[in-house]
Amino acid sequence: MATKNTNNKSAPKNPKYNRQAHNPTDMVLKKPYKNPTETWWGKIIVWLLVFGMVGGVILSFILSIINNNA
Repeated sequence: MATKNTNNKSAPKNPKYNRQAHNPTDMVLKKPYKNPTETWWGKIIVWLLVFGMVGGVILSFILSIINNNA
């Protein structure tokens, strides 16, 4: 009867961790790069910039009409 080898070191349990680390603090979770515009805070920043720029153009146009500078 053959016994199952449970000491298989060639296949890591979680490939996201750095197995070559010598120190437990060196075992850092490697997260893939995520585009900031795909996150909720990135979308908020982009929309605030867009509304701010469009609002600035519209506001300056209205103020120039009111002050007879257009």
